[in-house]
Amino acid sequence: MITKIDHIGIAVRGLEERLPFWAEALGLEVAGMETVEAEGVRVAFLPAGPSCIELLEPIDEESTVARFLARRGEGIHHLTFEVSDLRAVLVQLEQHGVPLIGEAPRRGAGGRWVAFVHPKATAGVLIELAEKGPTVSPAVEPMIGPGSTVLLYLREPQEKLWGMLRRIDSAGAVLEGIDLSSFDDWIAQIDRNEESVVGPSVLFVPMGRVEKILLDRSSGHLPSLAERFQRRTGRSVEQVLSDDANRGD
Repeated sequence: MITKIDHIGIAVRGLEERLPFWAEALGLEVAGMETVEAEGVRVAFLPAGPSCIELLEPIDEESTVARFLARRGEGIHHLTFEVSDLRAVLVQLEQHGVPLIGEAPRRGAGGRWVAFVHPKATAGVLIELAEKGPTVSPAVEPMIGPGSTVLLYLREPQEKLWGMLRRIDSAGAVLEGIDLSSFDDWIAQIDRNEESVVGPSVLFVPMGRVEKILLDRSSGHLPSLAERFQRRTGRSVEQVLSDDANRGD
């Protein structure tokens, strides 16, 4: 029922301080970031083959990761196995008398169902079990990288940006896009062929302000923002940004 090692979770005091080693010295790509409010952490995903490194920065002093750092300092926090049927694995563990942390699965990073095996059953290693399924984890999701259309959630102050990701590394992200609140105004302006009042800018956002980066994509019957843009304007966002760049030359 275990399909692979999904990721290794590493507790760090600050993503900005530790990302340069993984992203620059080792050359791993930052494929995504997410804040998991329920766990009190901010997470960065760096794929390494079929698995990935998950850096965990606490945002809550009472979180499990914050307590781990206070006791042990930075280092490997947990090992995660991907499983095909989480509940079946939990039944199997119960039959063998293996203690868990918590009585039921809960939502983890990427929205997947997860459960944790108590370290006293594993020689001190915290084991996470994550059910195979939709997730923002780079092991199963399309990669977030240059050329991706994304939603960028910022903090201090809180902002939401949408557009084309041009670059992402440990220093921050470069986005050619627009404040999400101006999205519909920009579409209407293009649709009516009006003189530019609102429009995209090339923005650099320090990684310290990034709360999470999400791929802009459809969900069920709801189209992505890029699809809405193309339906209204008759052109893709890539074409419009390219045309704007050519006019500026």
